[in-house]
Amino acid sequence: MSLHQRLTRSLEELTPNEQRIARFLLAHQDELALYNAAELSRLTDVSKATVSRLFRRLGYQDFREARDQARSLRQSGVPVAAAPTADHHQRHYEQECRNLRQALAALDMLDMEALSSALAKAERLQIIGFRNAYPLALHLRQQLLQLREQVAVLPQPGQSLGEEVARLDADDAVVVFAMRRRPQGLARLLEWLGQAPCTVLLVCDDSLSSIPAGIEHVLRCPLDSVSAFDSYAAAMSQINLLATRLLHDDLVGGRSQIRRVTDTFDALEELGDG
Repeated sequence: MSLHQRLTRSLEELTPNEQRIARFLLAHQDELALYNAAELSRLTDVSKATVSRLFRRLGYQDFREARDQARSLRQSGVPVAAAPTADHHQRHYEQECRNLRQALAALDMLDMEALSSALAKAERLQIIGFRNAYPLALHLRQQLLQLREQVAVLPQPGQSLGEEVARLDADDAVVVFAMRRRPQGLARLLEWLGQAPCTVLLVCDDSLSSIPAGIEHVLRCPLDSVSAFDSYAAAMSQINLLATRLLHDDLVGGRSQIRRVTDTFDALEELGDG
């Protein structure tokens, strides 16, 4: 049970001082991970003993357990707001740099030769993404459509996956973006793909610990952020480098497809000069 649920269920049963803390937390629950018990005591003008007693009444061993629960929510992808600090932009920049370094190191750990060869040989390339990972799937598709044909994003709005993945065979390749706060059915999908004859590349963050044995290519991507929301900058950089590698592996075919796409843009007058 979350802290918010515990507070709202117990609010009327609390003492006046405990209610003061509870109402403060309900108004600032996203900030709990930033405080210690002494700071919470000062902000609510009650004693530390009252703070400790409240959290025990709510079912926690102590304040620290509740704070750890709040911090774990952020690590699972739940947006947790914190008051901005004077150095917020600098800390954001430093975290983004750390993410990029980790993302590039993760690319270096891939068997890129085998992966790029399998993706290039695939007759059809299916890209799967859910929730926040769906824009990543769309972006990879947009890049690869400039290099090759038969690239699709799944699932399409209003459609299910079964009829699409049922026909996958050894001539297909699948890229799955599986970032945290994943839908429940994704684990079953990965198990199914692990047994399918197609090549599979799984792109995920470190929160996905159980990966089926049949998933042969796994690319880790950090999403850490000092802000309330996960950062997908490193994922976009990995997509850029992956698409670039596929282009370089088949420059003749890639350049030919780029020319066809560019000529079609011109013929349809779809793009402006800007």
